[in-house]
Amino acid sequence: MYEIYLNDELVGRSDWPPVAQAAWDRAARDRDSAQHGGEAALWKDGQKIASVQPRTGAGHPWPDQATEIVGLRDLAAAIMQLSRIAGADARVVAEKLTEMGMPTNPARLKSIAATESGRRTATTPAELVSLCYAAIGALKRPA
Repeated sequence: MYEIYLNDELVGRSDWPPVAQAAWDRAARDRDSAQHGGEAALWKDGQKIASVQPRTGAGHPWPDQATEIVGLRDLAAAIMQLSRIAGADARVVAEKLTEMGMPTNPARLKSIAATESGRRTATTPAELVSLCYAAIGALKRPA
């Protein structure tokens, strides 16, 4: 279980790394604490593993080296899962991306969303923004 404190106040608690990392990032960038010498602290399973003075804008990297940092592939996977649950599978989203001007196939979408390390298919924030809007467009499409 991760616990994130900002100036001794609990500001995040989760056993799921994406939520813990988001809470840490927010605390490590806290403007008031950065200006007034506050402290952000990360505890894992009851042990303090990091303590930093927040920095506005820059923040501090995720300090738990034993936990993989959430990245673009995780975001792609979340977008695709959300789309699928809402009724637009990879084929429909790929078709919409192609209509938008970026020819894509379902295999590519599955590849950028795969979390295994060593994957050769790269992605960018711009591609994921496009993917989001393609998913929105696919979900708005009449049945």
